[in-house]
Amino acid sequence: MFVLVISINPGAPLGGSIAQYFPGTFNGTHFTPVDQAARIADFGKDNYAGQFFYGIPPTSPQISMAWASNWQYSQVVPTGQLENFRSAMSLPRYNVLANTTRGDYTLVSIPYDLSPLYSSTSSLANSSSLANSSLLYDYSSTVPSGAVTFNMTITSIPLANATGSANFTFMSSVTGESIRGGFYLGGDVPFFIDRGRIRGFDNPFFTDKFSTNNLINQDTQTFRLQVVIDRSILEVFLDNGLRSATTTFFPQGMLDTLIISTRELSPGVQVSAEVFGLNRYVHTTTIQSTKYESH
Repeated sequence: MFVLVISINPGAPLGGSIAQYFPGTFNGTHFTPVDQAARIADFGKDNYAGQFFYGIPPTSPQISMAWASNWQYSQVVPTGQLENFRSAMSLPRYNVLANTTRGDYTLVSIPYDLSPLYSSTSSLANSSSLANSSLLYDYSSTVPSGAVTFNMTITSIPLANATGSANFTFMSSVTGESIRGGFYLGGDVPFFIDRGRIRGFDNPFFTDKFSTNNLINQDTQTFRLQVVIDRSILEVFLDNGLRSATTTFFPQGMLDTLIISTRELSPGVQVSAEVFGLNRYVHTTTIQSTKYESH
């Protein structure tokens, strides 16, 4: 099976530019899609024109990076005197095409291994009993880069009538600005991102809220979330990359505090989370193929 990725502008569901993909077959000259559906790889608004690394073995997950912006506002977003440039790139990501149990073909994307960037070998904060509780971590003095990643795992989710939500907020202790997201375990199981509380950039096309639905895996009764934030970009990955979103933001003050919380969860639901700081760069990086398992 092959994947044809086409970047379009305009035409995105949220406006402006977006990348869409088509699973299908390729005989060397002609590509034939499995159907006429146009699938969107990212439910945010700032993931466009992804490029894939050449030379990755065809039996290994393919690795890509995308332009983290949108043509509706890319030329007017803020920049600094030291940077003198606009926009940034997404994280490099592993990509596999999965035929999901409750859907059709889905392009699954997860971040390339971030562990070489960890600011310490152990987590900066963690909790194994986060059900109907919260975890607050101030990283203003421990993570000079301002880049943080956290993982959350929710287990023993009821197969029916699940309740409650899991939420996260990154905020500035100086300006009070914040960017947040959350997952509701009941109803149509929606996940949302809200960048509307960031005040460093205002534009009529800078959509401030995004959402998708993410069905609970009936076999594992588990939900997993990975979030990576830098000074002006947030990337989220739901259930090992079955859903992902890339969102830029431009705060007046540096975000320096993380709050992870859950509330009104069904009895027996278990939640754990761990937080890692990320260094700004590493001196050398070698891209290697890695076995990837989709759940």
